[in-house]
Amino acid sequence: MWRWVAVVWLLGGGLDQVLAPRVHVADSRAHHSVVLAVQGAQRRLERPDCQRLFTDFQDTEGHPLIDSLNATPFSPADYLVRQILFVAADETPQCRRDEVVTMFTAPGYKVVHVCGARFAKRFERDPVVSEILVIHEVLHTLGLGENPPSSAAITGQVTKRCGGS
Repeated sequence: MWRWVAVVWLLGGGLDQVLAPRVHVADSRAHHSVVLAVQGAQRRLERPDCQRLFTDFQDTEGHPLIDSLNATPFSPADYLVRQILFVAADETPQCRRDEVVTMFTAPGYKVVHVCGARFAKRFERDPVVSEILVIHEVLHTLGLGENPPSSAAITGQVTKRCGGS
C-alpha cells in the first residue's frame, strides 16, 4: 500500500505541470475540438523550429514577437495554456460573415474568439490545420497585426515552421 502512495506522490509532482487549456465554449463538440487543437499546438510549440516564428514576425510597433513572449515568465507552449483564453463567438459578426473564419482576436489581446461549430468541422476534417490556426492566433495575442502580413502569409509561415507530424 505505501509503495503505491509513494509512486502516486512522485508522479504527482510532474502531473501538476500539465495544464488544461482555458476553453470556455459551451457546445461540447466544439469545446472538445478546441481543447484537442490547443493541446496539439502546445506540442508543436515545444519544437525549436516552431519557436522560430517568434523571431520571424514583429508586433504592430516593429518589435520581434519574441520580445513580448520574453516579457512573460512562460515558454511558448506554457504561454498558450496559461495566458490565452478561448471563448465561444458563434453569434459575432466575424463568425456570421463568411464560412472561412474559425477563430479571431486582436493584436495584443489574450482572448481568442472561436466560431465553435465551424471550428469543430475544420478540426474533424484536418486536426493539423486546426493546430496551425491556434498557433496563428497565438502570434496575434503577442501583438502581430494583419495586412501586412496577410492572414495567408502568416498561416503559411506557421505551416512551414510548425507543420509536419
